[in-house]
Amino acid sequence: MRILSSVVLAAAAASAVLGQGPQKCSSLHTRRSAHSLSTDEWRKIGRVLAQMHDSGELDRFAGAHQALFESVHGSTTFFPFHRKFVQEFEDVGRRIDGTFFVPYWDSTRDYRDPARSPILRNTTLGGNGQGPDGCLQDGIQGGWTMGFPGDHCLRRQFDDGSAIEPWVPAEVISSYIQSDDAIAQFREHIEYGIHGAVHLGLGGDAATRFAPNDFFFFMHHANIDRLWWLWQNTHRMMDYNGPGTNGEASLDDVIPHTDNMDFGDARAGSVMVLGFNRMCFAYDSAPAPPAQYPGANSDDHRMIHDARLPAPVFSGSSDTAGLGLEIMRIRRALAGSAALKDDFPGVAALGAARGIDADVDADACTCQERRAKRLVYPAPMSEMWIRMHGFDRARVDGVHREACELIDRLNNSTYVSPY
Repeated sequence: MRILSSVVLAAAAASAVLGQGPQKCSSLHTRRSAHSLSTDEWRKIGRVLAQMHDSGELDRFAGAHQALFESVHGSTTFFPFHRKFVQEFEDVGRRIDGTFFVPYWDSTRDYRDPARSPILRNTTLGGNGQGPDGCLQDGIQGGWTMGFPGDHCLRRQFDDGSAIEPWVPAEVISSYIQSDDAIAQFREHIEYGIHGAVHLGLGGDAATRFAPNDFFFFMHHANIDRLWWLWQNTHRMMDYNGPGTNGEASLDDVIPHTDNMDFGDARAGSVMVLGFNRMCFAYDSAPAPPAQYPGANSDDHRMIHDARLPAPVFSGSSDTAGLGLEIMRIRRALAGSAALKDDFPGVAALGAARGIDADVDADACTCQERRAKRLVYPAPMSEMWIRMHGFDRARVDGVHREACELIDRLNNSTYVSPY
């Protein structure tokens, strides 16, 4: 647990980084769940992407990501860099169409059988690639030839032939959001888990250093950013620690950039808070940006998704129909499993909140009548992926093992997943 002085120092550093002080956005646009988009909205996205492809913008983003690869993975820099990177991409799209936004792909909604996701249909991102090279033939980028790192078809090669191995369930992400006290710990859990799983599951260009060739990259990283924002609203928003680009992470760290992807003097501290400093977006399933820039006491801007809950408890899922049931069922499971209290401290701290107990009791009958949906293990990271990133094999394996052990604890309790 961090002492208040560290938060004061963080806030002071952020103020220094921002020079004249944080600039509040005059307007915000909302990044919506990809699962909520209509066919017409997907067509609009496709038209914007086609213009970005023809103008060489997709090549520019893919090239920048490859050039910066070592600098922006395996450290806390992972979060602020990708928040800035997706925002820059979105700004290019909005110059083409002022209504454009990057939808987030909440992959936990598809984790059991990702290949059957509605996001991978011929009217959306398209499915598996075809032929020996795995060339993508359908979806909004179907049939495209990419220019970086050299002319080639946009490739998509699922990691299990015509199927995709399971990803990370929402409940595991929920536990990370609630129980990880430090951003460095949360970054490892996300980067070594859900982040890599989706990249590897889709394969092809998605599993390379030039993954931004595939629009999935921006949707996936918008979701990673949404999860970070949920974590920030659960813990202290200005927390920034662990390994950085050069030594210990600092809010004063310059966000890595290239000559053709120039972020200027943008520092990590400048992207920490949505609604300020060009981070002019919000998420439809996460807290709205704060009305005022958080200072030393960053608790006052916390939001909760259910007015009955006395403290912020967020789910890894954006499925509004399921997240309430998730919290209620975990709360019931805690009564019979002391170990789960450490996994879900936010739920454990709810106490006898008004209205919750009655809902839990009423839902118990429903759970008993339903066939239990046992959670399934996520696929482990491949050796290729670990080497490409220079990750510590033992730590990556440890994160996977911990996720599987949490799944075992949930499956051995009364918990029944609503997802």
